[in-house]
Amino acid sequence: MNHSDIAAAFEERQRVVADLRALADEAEGREFTAEETEVYERHNAAIDGLDSRIQTGLSNMEREAKATEALETFRAYNAITTPATEAAVDPKTDDETLMRQLLIGEIRTFTSDGVESRDLTVGTGTAGGNLVTSTLYQRVIDKIEESGAAIRAGATVIQTASGEDMLIPTVTSHTTGALVAEGGTIGESDPAFGQATLSVYKYGAIVDVSSELAADQGVGTFNVVDWVGDQGGAAVGRALSAHLTTGSGSSQPQGFDNATTGVTAASATAVTTDELIDLQHSIIAPYRGGASWVMNDSTAKAIRKLKDSNGVYVWAPGLVGTPDTLLGNPVHTDTNMAAMATGNTSIVYGDFSQGYFVRFAGGVRVEQTNADKFTTDLISVRFIVRGGGVLTDTAALRKLVQA
Repeated sequence: MNHSDIAAAFEERQRVVADLRALADEAEGREFTAEETEVYERHNAAIDGLDSRIQTGLSNMEREAKATEALETFRAYNAITTPATEAAVDPKTDDETLMRQLLIGEIRTFTSDGVESRDLTVGTGTAGGNLVTSTLYQRVIDKIEESGAAIRAGATVIQTASGEDMLIPTVTSHTTGALVAEGGTIGESDPAFGQATLSVYKYGAIVDVSSELAADQGVGTFNVVDWVGDQGGAAVGRALSAHLTTGSGSSQPQGFDNATTGVTAASATAVTTDELIDLQHSIIAPYRGGASWVMNDSTAKAIRKLKDSNGVYVWAPGLVGTPDTLLGNPVHTDTNMAAMATGNTSIVYGDFSQGYFVRFAGGVRVEQTNADKFTTDLISVRFIVRGGGVLTDTAALRKLVQA
């Protein structure tokens, strides 16, 4: 989508939201008729579709802007630091060109600074462990944000060069105050701290490309880095994203849905407005101001139909460019969250910036070989990313579990 398409989608969304509000005002104090319900559902579906188009367009614009900025930064850095006695790397070589060179065998691995390493040794940082930290890395992050809500909901993200275990301080209880009589003794109440180990785990994927596609298409005819980067980035990004949501913490990241239970719903397949209020107040007040709701799309669909005691919908469509809100806090959908069913965690609520940490070790490692596909004349491109996640404050996040 170009700028005009995004602007048109924004305008259309505003029109549909206005129609939806007018419908709610017209039906104030009574239930929707069958015809009004059909219109309501159609408007909500239209908003969902427009939101998806807008988000895709904005993400593409942001990604391209970041890639351009990174390339310009690299060019400036290269011009300053390259010794005059050495042959400088062509600063105009971008990720697309390097990816094409990788596919046709001119280079075996590459990094975003244009440094080539032909002597590939598995497990070494200088040869087999080259990092792609600009365009391709951002594509992986985009895929993680698309399928999961941890980063979108505000989780603290840590980037490290290596992957050794990190000990993260955790808060298990907070200082409490109490009424004290004049001259009375003030009791001590210190916060309790613990430690969580934030480890990283390796996620990999292989994308096969035909040698004809790599060799026959001229630069600019087919965007190889877009296609291969999206395929490989989507695979590793979605695999890591799933564990950031539901991971057990044993030989894999600890997902945020391992938060403490705040509410157990009375039903296995539904949630009430009162239960949402109870979940919101299971978090202490200082955390509610920066809190978010996370749920899967089917749960969101059911909750959008809930009303308070005055017949007003508790779900409020967001303004252009902002998330929808529920009881005053933003809502994020996560494809990895479980649907409403017996024993499932269907909603997580709280301050993700305090309660959940995400870590990436290094960048994206990209390598190619055609040795294992010699008979089919295919080129295998391998993507590897290392990441992890852990709960850090037991008071900051709470979950709702179905009966």
